[in-house]
Amino acid sequence: MKILVALLVLSLLGNILGAYVLYKFMQKDKLVQELTNRLEQKDRVLDTVNRQLGRRLVFLHHSVGRNWLSEGGLKDSLIARGVAVRSITYGTPIGEDTDLNHWVPKFESHLDQILRFDDPSGALLPDSLENDIIMFKSCYPNSDIIAVGEGDGDPLAAERTLANYRAVMARLEPQIALHPDKQFIYVTAPPLTAERTTAENAARARQFNQWMTGEFTRLYREHTGLNNFFVFDLFDVLADPESNTLRQEFQRRANDSHPNPKGSQAATRAFLKFLDEDKIGLEELVS
Repeated sequence: MKILVALLVLSLLGNILGAYVLYKFMQKDKLVQELTNRLEQKDRVLDTVNRQLGRRLVFLHHSVGRNWLSEGGLKDSLIARGVAVRSITYGTPIGEDTDLNHWVPKFESHLDQILRFDDPSGALLPDSLENDIIMFKSCYPNSDIIAVGEGDGDPLAAERTLANYRAVMARLEPQIALHPDKQFIYVTAPPLTAERTTAENAARARQFNQWMTGEFTRLYREHTGLNNFFVFDLFDVLADPESNTLRQEFQRRANDSHPNPKGSQAATRAFLKFLDEDKIGLEELVS
């Protein structure tokens, strides 16, 4: 009898404990659902605001750019500054290819679509509207520059050499100059982890990006008389100054060159400072 009573008591206590755990779980589940609903509501509000803003930025990118916009808070930060953000990436008609050698055919054949790009379905802005700021970025494999290259280079070649990369930018210059009322931002390709490149290749990436922020930008303005082309050096923000590879504190996991949220947030802080210094998106910069 005593054993039976003990078993009944234990069973009762177990039921009470189980009911308590279930109650707490349901309360937690309810809280999670409430927070999810609030986030979805916030996203809907931001999307509505985003579509109504007068200043429009279109960003051509892949996965690092996606994380930068979301984990790094770049999209929300731009919206807060009155700049709408449109994203051209995987799954869009003109978003699949973003290596350096893809920019020339993309700009020569699809720039009108980029200027009027509205959403991933392929919809375009009304005839009277265009995006004001065109930002474009290649992904981290492009920072593995295997050689200096020869001569003037080939802007359509897939081989990653300094000569070919410089040829790409030389060919883009007249296309960008055709739109003096637009602001173009080239974002340098982010660095790779040390396991994914060599010291020589990573050093060449640093060399190309310094050429872009310095000599190329200066020559573009001299050749065209325009002040509508800018370079944001994302590589420099994320790379170790000695090894030219992704900083340890910005690594998501071993052998993964996608920056972690901390790296994306650092990129956003640097980008907002960059916008303030050059007044990009804040006023017209046509000379």
